Amino acid sequence: MNKSYIAYDIKALENKKILSKSQSLYKSKLISEKQWEDIREAFSTNLYSPSVFMRVLLFILSYLGFSTAAVPFGFIFMDLDNFGFQILFTIIGVLLLFLTEKILIKDKHHYLSGITEAGLFSGFSFIALGLLFNEPENILVYPIVLFVLSALASIRYLNRVTLLLAIAFLGWIIFQILIDIGGYAKALIPCAFMLYFGTIYLGAIKFEKKLVSIIFEDFFIILKSIALTCFYIAGNYFVVRELSIELMGVELTEAEDIPFSYLFYAFTILIPLCFLYWGIKKKTILLIRVGLITIALSIITLLYYFNTLTPVVTITLIGAMLITTALLLFNYLKNPRYGFTRENIILKQSHSKDLTAFIASQTLGGHNTPTETESYFGGGGFGGGGANSNW
Repeated sequence: MNKSYIAYDIKALENKKILSKSQSLYKSKLISEKQWEDIREAFSTNLYSPSVFMRVLLFILSYLGFSTAAVPFGFIFMDLDNFGFQILFTIIGVLLLFLTEKILIKDKHHYLSGITEAGLFSGFSFIALGLLFNEPENILVYPIVLFVLSALASIRYLNRVTLLLAIAFLGWIIFQILIDIGGYAKALIPCAFMLYFGTIYLGAIKFEKKLVSIIFEDFFIILKSIALTCFYIAGNYFVVRELSIELMGVELTEAEDIPFSYLFYAFTILIPLCFLYWGIKKKTILLIRVGLITIALSIITLLYYFNTLTPVVTITLIGAMLITTALLLFNYLKNPRYGFTRENIILKQSHSKDLTAFIASQTLGGHNTPTETESYFGGGGFGGGGANSNW
């Protein structure tokens, strides 16, 4: 990715990420105080990023402030027609984005401060309001505009919330197209979404090999986690059945079932098992974690339709099944499987050889600041955003 597309200083973000990881190691007593001090000196950054509580508080106050400050413009230009209001809202939105980027990000070096997020969301909200003020007759215009704005925000400002919104709005576009087509296209909605989220997962794997910078690690973890979970949900029998009734008006008696029900029963049972298998084979902890979560959802789904037990017994049975699954998996990985053992699972994400080399360089190699942080963190280790089969 061209670094000019990103509003923040890439080097400063990389340093901040390295400091965050190293601080976790220091608090875990895995590195000495001397090592931690050397790392802080080598990778110092001037980015302002307060605590989570302060971020939330600053976001709420700033968002209300930005939105309220725009109200007088409405009274001043209240005689404008619809097109005039579109232009006004768009100008206000662009102005808010410009000021946020110029003053807060470039000059004050804010990053995830709450104020920057308030400025960005306010700006994009006004732009969206300006573009959609005339209420387009085609409902498809709404998700298209919102998807484009969310995608731009997630790329330009590395915002995780807008990344999730972009995924959701693109899904809305696919859903709306199939609904508008009607007929057999509606029946293909579950398969279309499985294909959509499967494509996101494979695309994330492909791009994380190219974008090796540590600052993209969290984004790929979010992308892959959401893609895997939603891939399963799209094929889950309960979801397909209930949405068929609600959205497509399918009427079923007690003895009837949805079309291709056995296919979705198979998806509900087999997809979690496939996640576990591929997680072990590819040495990817994310697949194993999602696999265990989806196994729980599968058990709940099956017991919902084929259960005659009381709720207390049902919950106890589900818990027993999950514990049994975890114990069986733990015992199965006692011996190496595809070069993968249970000891690797309980290692933290930070225990990669790349991070070990980084710590060693700071301890044994003097106080020289590396010119490329990717040489220490590129590709990641087990469980990282750039995790691969190399440990």
